[in-house]
Amino acid sequence: MTEIRKTLEIFKARWPEVMLIIALEVLSHFINMSQRIFHPIEQPLRILITLVYISFTIIIFMLIFGFQRTVYLEDRKRQSPLVLLREGKHFFLPLAGLGIIYSLILACLQILVFWTIKHAATGFMDTRWGTSLIYLTLSTSFNLILIKPVLLIFPLIIVLDCSILKSFKMLGRCRLRDARELIILFLISLGLPFLWALLPSQHGMTISHYLLPTSHIIVGQFIDLMIAVMAIRFVASRNLIYDNGSKPLDSLNPSI
Repeated sequence: MTEIRKTLEIFKARWPEVMLIIALEVLSHFINMSQRIFHPIEQPLRILITLVYISFTIIIFMLIFGFQRTVYLEDRKRQSPLVLLREGKHFFLPLAGLGIIYSLILACLQILVFWTIKHAATGFMDTRWGTSLIYLTLSTSFNLILIKPVLLIFPLIIVLDCSILKSFKMLGRCRLRDARELIILFLISLGLPFLWALLPSQHGMTISHYLLPTSHIIVGQFIDLMIAVMAIRFVASRNLIYDNGSKPLDSLNPSI
């Protein structure tokens, strides 16, 4: 488990950045959830909460992209949030666009499957658990089928600082079977939602009602960050060439 150990060492050295990203993710979740907590809610306030939530989401993504880029460039060297935002801003539009395209394709597949199942097994679709199970199964299957682009396209763009089209062309130069630990951790992340779905749901304004979702977000975000960093390190270790083969990548920290 060499790569997992090295990734945890990076997290230990750069723990303030990791804590900031996870804390903002938790805060973003509760901002979004506040619309249900304070129901009914006036339309102007609902719009304000939505705008705040979108702003937080953008900031979080820029921090994550900046964290990945600086891991590639600086390895364990601690960075300020402003540096992460500056580095992440450069990659936000192409990666956000790619994420939106992926989400739309997945949403269309879900609608198609939900419509088919609803006409074949209405009773199953009427249960919240059944709907959640179908959604999780669909998302997991889609991610497994597209495991290579899902894991490596974002890191390729961040490491090579290239276009989306170029990243897909470079995808063939990465053999995913060489990244065993990355695949294992990714499979664990896909299995976690099924585990959370099996936990008893909590209703009402209780501590456990907020503790379980918070734990879910913290654990999930921590593992997702680990996957992101391990994918960056894997792509960087391939020593890929870009710019028509005439310009090598910046030299990476020898520790990688």
